[in-house]
Amino acid sequence: MIAPIVEVIRAQTALVPRVGVVLGSGLGGAADRVALEHDGKPGATFATSDLPGWPRSTVKGHEGKLVLGWWNGTPVAVLRGRTHAYEGYPLDVVTRPHRALAALGIETLLVTNAVGTFNPAFAPGDLMLVRDHLNHIGRRGLFAAGELGLELARGACGQARPYTPEVLDTLRAVAREEKIRLREGILLAGKGPAYETAAEIRVARLWGADAACMSSAHEMDLGAALGLKTGAVSCITNYGTGMSPHALTHHEVEQVAGEAAGRLERLIGGAVGRL
Repeated sequence: MIAPIVEVIRAQTALVPRVGVVLGSGLGGAADRVALEHDGKPGATFATSDLPGWPRSTVKGHEGKLVLGWWNGTPVAVLRGRTHAYEGYPLDVVTRPHRALAALGIETLLVTNAVGTFNPAFAPGDLMLVRDHLNHIGRRGLFAAGELGLELARGACGQARPYTPEVLDTLRAVAREEKIRLREGILLAGKGPAYETAAEIRVARLWGADAACMSSAHEMDLGAALGLKTGAVSCITNYGTGMSPHALTHHEVEQVAGEAAGRLERLIGGAVGRL
């Protein structure tokens, strides 16, 4: 299913992206920083619903666009929104866009997401560099033809594990230079769409997790297995259940993500220019 996607894209632009960026809930506005022309060469924007076999996003805050262009002079492919396992898609379909980015030529995959934190030292509005994850979605997403052997050979337990040190160091350096407070922590990825219970959060803290999301872990595992350099930045949008005086809502997630979007754009944009 990847070849037809690439064929449609190549009919509009020959741009070979170096970095792929996935923008999570409420963070899609960063895609506006992508220039659609550079040195007379054209990029392109696609509604992902127009790409054959591309899973449609049904979640508010995930616009469903693919932008190919230049960010700080670096050729990029930016996904404005993602799909999730809880929308009813199997993981090989959820990760189809990431395989398409790899087929287009990316060498580095950066993902962002909106997360709830259960680390009392963190606060909504903070950005968190992901050092590692706990994959409670249940599987790693390597289920396309021929990939089961690939997982054994180059999966997250081997040399090609996610969260490439070079990428993490680049993000840290940009944060220092831009004076952006960048927390670091471990991400718990759950299938969703429900938020974690207070009991689940207490257990997650015992496991060493700092925040939770409903995506990203399988994206990172797949990227590493495909030989990409990988990194992830989370936007903390809320406290976990039992830590906040009010009920959690997706509106809160989008609102806080929007407020932190400027700092995220500076961080990702600065890193893209060096990767």
